Amino acid sequence: MTKAKSPWRNRIVGYSEEEPDQLLANPSNWRIHPAAQQNALSGVLKEVGLVQNVVANRTTGHLVDGHLRVMLAMRENQPVVPVTWVELSEEEEHLILASLDPLAAMATADAGALDALLSSVQSGEAAVTAMLAELAEGAGLYAPVDDDASNSEFIPEQFAIVVECKSEREQLDLLERFSDEGLTCRALLS
Repeated sequence: MTKAKSPWRNRIVGYSEEEPDQLLANPSNWRIHPAAQQNALSGVLKEVGLVQNVVANRTTGHLVDGHLRVMLAMRENQPVVPVTWVELSEEEEHLILASLDPLAAMATADAGALDALLSSVQSGEAAVTAMLAELAEGAGLYAPVDDDASNSEFIPEQFAIVVECKSEREQLDLLERFSDEGLTCRALLS
């Protein structure tokens, strides 16, 4: 007979909605959110809304997860954000803060499943489209372009244009403008 494993402790102690400016950023937060990430998350929030609570530690009052969502909520004058409250010691809070995002980042992509998922996703937000294109490229879903080959054998029968942009900002602006005009577009990186 095998010995029963002890169950995981449930550290969640409550749920609430809080005004974002009442939530304390964690002074030990080591994550920096670049503009591309801010714009992509803002785009998803505009298109879909919140689907995940931020996490705050009742012991210290500090955020453990969701700093960017709280920052964007304040920037966009959102009245409340949903909060999952946990009760952790300061040492446990540091462990979770140091490990939560890196643990998620350790997952790898199943290229076939990602391709199937991305083929069913459409976004009217330029920053979201750019993020998804970068995700697909990073997973090797786009075949490298062979400039010496005849383009006619690689391009399916469709009408398309390629616009060369001077910067990522210009690319995002054009994607947003074209999406607003109802055009189907995607970002290409080279």
